[in-house]
Amino acid sequence: MTPPFPPDFRAIDHDTDTGIDERLRRLLAEQDIRQTLARYCLCLDAYDIAGVAACFTPDAATDYGPGRGGRIQGREAIAARIAQGQAMFRRTHHQIGQTLITWAAGDVASTSYVTAWHERWDGTRDVLCLRYVDRLRPAHGPWQVAERQVEVAYCDGFAGVPWQWVPRRLPVGVADPTTPG
Repeated sequence: MTPPFPPDFRAIDHDTDTGIDERLRRLLAEQDIRQTLARYCLCLDAYDIAGVAACFTPDAATDYGPGRGGRIQGREAIAARIAQGQAMFRRTHHQIGQTLITWAAGDVASTSYVTAWHERWDGTRDVLCLRYVDRLRPAHGPWQVAERQVEVAYCDGFAGVPWQWVPRRLPVGVADPTTPG
């Protein structure tokens, strides 16, 4: 994926040389981006697949992890994958937490923390703590997700489903327990 995907969290844009008009444009755009992310969650929880699809560009690419279809290209394919995956649930609740939006070389990226609760038709429940790592583009109207990678930080349920885990550095002096030898 093209930089800044995922964004460098230390590289916060504090460009004081940017004029007030550009700074206001970015502020308004960031509010519009947050609206797109919220709309996605609202539509997902309502099983409004057309509304979910409208949050993506026609040529969007997503990767919800190897256990959820891997990389998918194109709005219609993304909508079909989401419809299939969400059909196994009676109810869901996707809650967006903090969102970091970065601007670099004309590219807009966001990283949003998400808590996702799912109730299956048999009453069993699954909970995920996620990050949506997105690249976004303005459309004729609301901003849309052009690229999304989902990273999992916590999973309670979804037995046997492989995920793309949030990358995390090892503390100094700690050996990686997953590396042999």
